[in-house]
Amino acid sequence: MSSATKKFTPSGSGRVSVVRGRVALIVILVLMCLLCVRFAYLQLIDPNDYRTAALDQYTSSVTIPAKRGSIYANDGTTELAVSATVYNCFISPADIKKMAEDSEDTSNPVTREQLLNNVASGLSQILSVDQSDIVLKGNRTNSKYQVIKKFLTETEENAIRAYISENKYQTIIHLEETTKRYYRYGSFASQLLGFTGSDNQGLSGIELAYDEYLAGVDGKSVKAADGYGNELDSGVGSTYIAATNGLNVVTTIDWTIQNILEKYIEQAYNEHQPNHKITGIVMDVNNGEILASAIYPSFDPNNYNQLSEIYQQKYDAFIGTEDQRSEYRSQLLFDMWNNSIASWTYEPGSTFKIVTSAIALEEGTIDYETSRFNCVGGTIVAGTEIKCHKTSGHNMQTFSEAIVNSCNPAFIQMGSSIGTSLFKKYFEEFGYTKTTGSDIVGETSSIYYDTYNTQFEALELAVYSFGQTFKVTPLQHIRAVSTIANGGYLVVPHSVKALVDDEGNVVKTFEYETDRQVVSAETCNKILTSLTNSTKNASVSGYNVVSKTGTSQKQDTAPTNDYVSSCVTFAPAEDPQIAILVLVDDPTSGQFFGSAVAAPIVGNILGEVLPHLGIAPNTAEANSFTVADYAGKTAASAKELLEASGIKCIVRGEGDTVVNQLPEKDTVITKDGVVILYTEGAEITANAKVPDVMGKSPTAAIKALVNSNLNVSVKGIFNGDYTNCKVVSQSVAAGEYVLPGTVIELEFLYEEAIQ
Repeated sequence: MSSATKKFTPSGSGRVSVVRGRVALIVILVLMCLLCVRFAYLQLIDPNDYRTAALDQYTSSVTIPAKRGSIYANDGTTELAVSATVYNCFISPADIKKMAEDSEDTSNPVTREQLLNNVASGLSQILSVDQSDIVLKGNRTNSKYQVIKKFLTETEENAIRAYISENKYQTIIHLEETTKRYYRYGSFASQLLGFTGSDNQGLSGIELAYDEYLAGVDGKSVKAADGYGNELDSGVGSTYIAATNGLNVVTTIDWTIQNILEKYIEQAYNEHQPNHKITGIVMDVNNGEILASAIYPSFDPNNYNQLSEIYQQKYDAFIGTEDQRSEYRSQLLFDMWNNSIASWTYEPGSTFKIVTSAIALEEGTIDYETSRFNCVGGTIVAGTEIKCHKTSGHNMQTFSEAIVNSCNPAFIQMGSSIGTSLFKKYFEEFGYTKTTGSDIVGETSSIYYDTYNTQFEALELAVYSFGQTFKVTPLQHIRAVSTIANGGYLVVPHSVKALVDDEGNVVKTFEYETDRQVVSAETCNKILTSLTNSTKNASVSGYNVVSKTGTSQKQDTAPTNDYVSSCVTFAPAEDPQIAILVLVDDPTSGQFFGSAVAAPIVGNILGEVLPHLGIAPNTAEANSFTVADYAGKTAASAKELLEASGIKCIVRGEGDTVVNQLPEKDTVITKDGVVILYTEGAEITANAKVPDVMGKSPTAAIKALVNSNLNVSVKGIFNGDYTNCKVVSQSVAAGEYVLPGTVIELEFLYEEAIQ
């Protein structure tokens, strides 16, 4: 066969190349088909999502923070928490790099590192920020936003503005407007108000409970930008959505009552030095509005991460490793922030006898007029002896005598008459088995027979009847006992009543329905009558008030002398408007009975709160005298007027006309007080030595002061009753020299029956 017709047969290697080429062609064709399918999908099936994704890649979004709403007292005008305009300082590392590059063609070139170090040094000195941290952030050269410090003070802000201007750093150092939370009155109602975090979000208290209303809605500004944050002319329009500021919260807090409460529980803390806290609540008994809530020690929410003085002292005294000290500090912070009116449980003690009385009277298991209760100093229940605080016994008592005497055996008898089933029914009806439904953050549940999962038989009923071996929150307890003050209705405690906008328009109100009527008004009136003015240390001259004290021994702590001293009061007795509950957790002053520790605190509070509420006294103070203005009168006529009123008068000077006087006009003194009148040329000197009247009776103390040409103002004396009480404090220490006529305030304490 000739070579022209010879058939070509590929070699082995050639066949492999052909196969590979065909495979490659097939792969390419498949990939092209897949690519076409993908293009079709992107263009036809899901174009919007990918268009959005593309826009996201070359758009820059800036959040416009909303201004947080303010928190007001119940008058709607007194600001308790506000958000003020402040500035954050940030740098642009990308622009630092650009400024350095632009300087290369100038007569004064600077490297990026040199420029960054200069900026870091200046900012560090002004803002007290570590220079190395600024350098670290400045090395993120692709970024245009690195925050150096938030919430600058006015001094820092002004210094930064001057620094930018002097060094022409306008493109690399910036101030951005933001807001910071300020609490106008520092520690005022701190546990109730709570505080916000660094991003203005509510972290506790009202700030947390109403955060969704206070926070507002942030706005947004969107513009086209490259990966370095430089604005692009992309044809895509910028978008601006304004922020919606938060609504303002109007609380139920009465500014004046809150201040009064805080003043007296702080005084009591200093006097009794409890191992734990003092807690106080003032509530409107008719609608559950919390008019004041105070816990001491408190804290300043403007610096919520800083331990207050008392907590700092505890921390300083703690000995441990660095980790242990850090953990202990965290525990102290949480304890400091803790709103114990809702999160702490305690045994209410004898104040619970109000509830036991109400059950027995309502169900008719005892009779208000005819029932009698014998006390021989103790009783035995289910083989266990339970003693009365009066070991010699109260003998035979009426109902009113038993509740005033706070006689445990009498209330064991009442509890027995009620029975376990009925008692448990009312225990639930008074709200002790559930939380109150309040708006207080962190409200915890009570601890009682169901939570213990124990039996509830004769012995349990006996100790429950006088308020021991179960635990409730202060909020649960003031709610329950307030039913007796308002005619038997269970209200819901709460701290906020409305939301308003910046123009003062009411946007939303918070109304809490009365849950139910637990007992009748008739039952309530019997208890109110029995307890009216029963605790002199909690009473106020000129007013009738209802009080019950309690002293509960803690059953779950190691010390055997660990007590909670308490007092609950309703006022005025004729038509109660407010309830006050004060709790002193483990006082160490030597006194621990509620009648001696908690009751005087309540009496002091009532003495200022009742006049503030416009509640007029029933009777005028019989032993008081209001000093008039005698300036310009003749000394002889002024002296005659004073002595006719039973006031001792001393005239100093040789002139005829009064030019000065002590005490000043409108000062209230006792009727056996003294007024010093000064005429022309008289020298006014502090030559009256204050005597020591501590522990003396009212008569002896007043006499000693008046004999020293001093006046007296008394606290703690009820309706002029000078019996069985003594001075426990005097406003000026013994031995000091003061002006004649100076008013020395004396506080008295009645030696009441142990309660």
